[in-house]
Amino acid sequence: MMIYTLMTIMALTGASSGVLANGTAAVEHSQVYEVQTLQEANYSEKVMRAVSETMGMDADSYDAISIINQLPKIKVWEYYLASFGQKVKGNEVRCAVKDIFDIDLDLVSKNDYGSKLVIYPAPVMETLRVSLKQEPTSTKKDELIMSMSKNEVMDRYIKQSNYALTGAQLSLLVNQIFGVNLMGISSLEGKQLAINSKGQWIVKGEQDLVLLESSLDDVDVFVYAGPYLEELTGTKALPEALIVKLTAIGFVYQEENDRLYYRNPTGESVPDAFKGQVIGILLGFIAEVASR
Repeated sequence: MMIYTLMTIMALTGASSGVLANGTAAVEHSQVYEVQTLQEANYSEKVMRAVSETMGMDADSYDAISIINQLPKIKVWEYYLASFGQKVKGNEVRCAVKDIFDIDLDLVSKNDYGSKLVIYPAPVMETLRVSLKQEPTSTKKDELIMSMSKNEVMDRYIKQSNYALTGAQLSLLVNQIFGVNLMGISSLEGKQLAINSKGQWIVKGEQDLVLLESSLDDVDVFVYAGPYLEELTGTKALPEALIVKLTAIGFVYQEENDRLYYRNPTGESVPDAFKGQVIGILLGFIAEVASR
């Protein structure tokens, strides 16, 4: 209605009022962009503008919204990171993860959620040791390092690296410290697999067939039937074929809760290789159900 009214005013006043016409056009363009952003953009206006400018596109154009919406989340995250400048700090990395993936790493760090490890991967440990004025192979300060909050570990690593890490390197670092695999999460968008981990929804959609959930420390893993599975199959029960596949790799079927359960026998967070194996089985099952 607003756009229609403005256009009517322009038609009635004609070209005799260039200032009014130009002002009206600006207001109309702003209103159209705002409506377009609210209705179609996958990210906030702040993110859309920053990414558009990083990609050299007009932030107010419809094309920018369409192009950015089609990018994998991990690419949007990398473009967004680039908008912070050449030297990206730890708080900016965590902000970007929140803005793009809606995952709160500050919460994970504050509550000590996420990866439960005896020690971080070697590249992280070596860099942190050096930041504490130790030799890369020295273990004298390892207990201190493992007592630090995840945010502090990240900040020290990035500072020691002179704030010169690429988006790909920072994505890997997030996984090594927080146990949040941004690349993997990005690849699961729209795959009808919901994931709840570290007290937060990592991936979720309206037509999820399976729910994969982990404990706050990622030591325990649960698999449930998703709400859309019942709609397709007529039952809430997990299919026997899926139960057989997951029990073969160590899961236990808990009939009273109609769920599959796995606990890492080492007491540490489930490793990425096992997560990948589980997700592969679940995606295979989802593909079978969807093809029927």
